[in-house]
Amino acid sequence: MTESPRIPHQHVDNAVPELADSPSGKATSANVATSASRYRAVVDSAYDAIVTIDQSHNITLFNRAAENLFGYRADEVLGHRIETLLPEAAREHHARNVHNFAASPLTELRPMNPPRMDASNSVFGRHRDGSIIPVEIAISKIDVDGHTEFTAVVRDITDRAQLLDRLKKQAVTDALTGLPNRREFLAFVENMQRTQAALSVFILDIDRFKEINDNYGHHVGDEVLCVLANVGASHTGEPGLFARWGGEEFVAALPGADAAQAHRVAEQLRLRFERQDFAHDWRLKPIPFTVSIGVVTREAGEHDVEALIKRADNALYRAKKAGRNRVETG
Repeated sequence: MTESPRIPHQHVDNAVPELADSPSGKATSANVATSASRYRAVVDSAYDAIVTIDQSHNITLFNRAAENLFGYRADEVLGHRIETLLPEAAREHHARNVHNFAASPLTELRPMNPPRMDASNSVFGRHRDGSIIPVEIAISKIDVDGHTEFTAVVRDITDRAQLLDRLKKQAVTDALTGLPNRREFLAFVENMQRTQAALSVFILDIDRFKEINDNYGHHVGDEVLCVLANVGASHTGEPGLFARWGGEEFVAALPGADAAQAHRVAEQLRLRFERQDFAHDWRLKPIPFTVSIGVVTREAGEHDVEALIKRADNALYRAKKAGRNRVETG
């Protein structure tokens, strides 16, 4: 299935013709054949994919693990360009990257410092079906009869990449509601603060939420929080961001919205909760609740996120103090 690593019998015979028919020559040929067979067995039994390319970047070796990883049979890719196994976005610069690798002084140190798998070697491959595969690679430069080859040991890290993605998402996601959490919201607003675009923010608080927990139980209180999260996220929509600030408080960032637009969005949302103007299959019975909202708009030259949030919080306090179930602008 795979080719021997540039040590065919013909090459050996040409190198030592005077020994070919002698006992020692036969022994040498037998040793080379044994070594080649042993090499092929090791390569094909390797857990990681092993791919070798010649100086023209054509594939010369493709083991069984590579077949499993990329979805090609060896005879389908041998002699073809290595770009076959790369995402389209990586193909244009691949030849240059290989040249830079070959010319790097660090390449000469590889024999003393063997290649290793780590995050710095994380790249992407392309499966036959077009799907992108996250992989780690360790590359070695090999000189064969005056020609340069590169052998890459390729490890599939799909499971690890998916785990990292989940962990990253968990770090910025509220576990109960699935909304972005405070950290993600602050990062979003900080990015907006670096621009000159209009930006409004509001803080929303469920009125007398403690009474809901006391009268119906915390499981119902959690359901109310999830209802509010779903309605709030659908109401603000993109490019806005609706997030859980903590407890029964939620926040929204409204890029491009001036004070009047932000107040209108907040008031419409307040009315939806007051009127129960949303669809939800309650586990027990519909729980009436209202919200208070404090709205602020970024002032010219204002880049302090904490100051912006503080102003929104002050507006929320005024809404609570004025009787709840209302929107106040700061």
